[in-house]
Amino acid sequence: MYRVMVVDDEVYVRDLLVKNLSKSGLEIEIVAVASDGREALEQAFVLKPDIVLTDIAMSFMNGLELIAELQKAGLQCKTAVISGYDEFDYARRAISLGVRDYLLKPFLPRELESVVRKIIQELDGQKALQQNLCLLKEQASSRAALAREKMLRDLLEGRREGVGREEEFLEAGLDLAGNWFLAGLIKTSGNLWDFRSRKGAEEFLILAGNGYFSEDIHIYGVGFEENLLAVIWCGTGRQGAVFMSRIQEGLDRINKSLKKYYDIRLNCALGGLCDSPEGLEKSYREAMATWKKNLDDDRTVILYDEEKKQDELNNGQIREWKDQICFSVRTGNAEEALGHLEMLMKCYASLSSSRSDYIGVSAGELIYAIENTVNSDGYDIEEVRTRDRIQERLRYSSLSDIRGLLQQYIENCCQQVSKQLKENKTESLVKQIKMLIDNNLKNEEADLEWVALQMHFSISYVRQIFKQQTGEALGEYLIRKRMEKAGKLLQKTGLNIQEVAEECGYSDQRYFARSFKKFYGCTPTQFKKAVEKEGLY
Repeated sequence: MYRVMVVDDEVYVRDLLVKNLSKSGLEIEIVAVASDGREALEQAFVLKPDIVLTDIAMSFMNGLELIAELQKAGLQCKTAVISGYDEFDYARRAISLGVRDYLLKPFLPRELESVVRKIIQELDGQKALQQNLCLLKEQASSRAALAREKMLRDLLEGRREGVGREEEFLEAGLDLAGNWFLAGLIKTSGNLWDFRSRKGAEEFLILAGNGYFSEDIHIYGVGFEENLLAVIWCGTGRQGAVFMSRIQEGLDRINKSLKKYYDIRLNCALGGLCDSPEGLEKSYREAMATWKKNLDDDRTVILYDEEKKQDELNNGQIREWKDQICFSVRTGNAEEALGHLEMLMKCYASLSSSRSDYIGVSAGELIYAIENTVNSDGYDIEEVRTRDRIQERLRYSSLSDIRGLLQQYIENCCQQVSKQLKENKTESLVKQIKMLIDNNLKNEEADLEWVALQMHFSISYVRQIFKQQTGEALGEYLIRKRMEKAGKLLQKTGLNIQEVAEECGYSDQRYFARSFKKFYGCTPTQFKKAVEKEGLY
């Protein structure tokens, strides 16, 4: 709906214009009416109409003066003038001000509708043109971003055929003119940026480039995971050490700002310096190797040159800790398993950076080993079905991330194993209780308290687990088994009622008879006679 303002000093004409426009069926909305140019100008600043229909001859400010002021203020609106003065000078000045049409009083409703319809068509065409221009800009921007992202990936991953010339870099928005180059990996805690999306990566890079690094240092990046960004720095300067220190200082400042304003922590691993874009592949590999061995989330910057430890522990020791973890998971002992995991992480941390890829593979093997362990024991562990997602994340994870992933996986597995072990133990205990009752139906003292004493558990515990496992109270089970035995004795033996009662744990025959009738609906004597009548002996 286009917004329309009507300006005329005659009340009758204003009302007539509003009435005719409202009945026209055009896609317009009357947002304001005014009696002179000065009033109309004030309302136009607030309401910003698309179309202004104005009389010419008005007090304070006439229609042509109003149009001139609207243009001077930069308000984008189409105008048409209405006047009772059929003079060429008015028409000529109106045309010079860009007025779209000129109506003479009196006018017919169809003439008014024709003028407004023509303006609407112009506005529609203008809107379509603006939308097309915006779309073209967005497409051009998207193509440039895709090209820039591809070039960055090619540089980092060493695909020579994808590395463009200097002018191609500039066309994609990459200024790689410099003396020093460096690749690194940046991770942020929290969910403020999703580096898998171009928007998330660009937002962070805009923040990072906003005064944190000197003007002669350019920073570019491409996302690989949700919170992991591969970054390239390039800059000028005589000394590489100065270039490196400026990057470290900038990262420290960014980390302090993130902590202060967003409660977000930043970690970064930097590869070695190089003096050309072609050297970024090696720098990136060094940064990745350093990143995968990071076990300290409190360090802002980790340098490749610092990682020169030798392999201090062999594969046999690593394999031993992994076996210990599997055994602890098998018994549901999470505390013990996590203690072994910490020792395994220290073994990984002691390896040289050249073996960083081995760590992810080894951690993946541990997940498979845990899965095989719990499956071989017959446990139905839901957590093992999530291993594929974890395996994918291990590819780019630092040692600290690997520890977190394995810790959560092990804790969940131990929790479920422990639960099923407990359930199995409870099932076995209830089975033993049933056997104890079934073998002691003749014992009059056999009741809940007696069973608890024999099993060496509290009365409340025995009552609770029996009810949970069977859905039947222990007392109800005892009576049912005694009555079932009584019925069989009355059917299959020649024992009298008193003898049957004693065999079923009742010294009081009357109490036995009441219990029997409640269970069978008849007395023991009636039951026995019915059996004899049917010849069931």
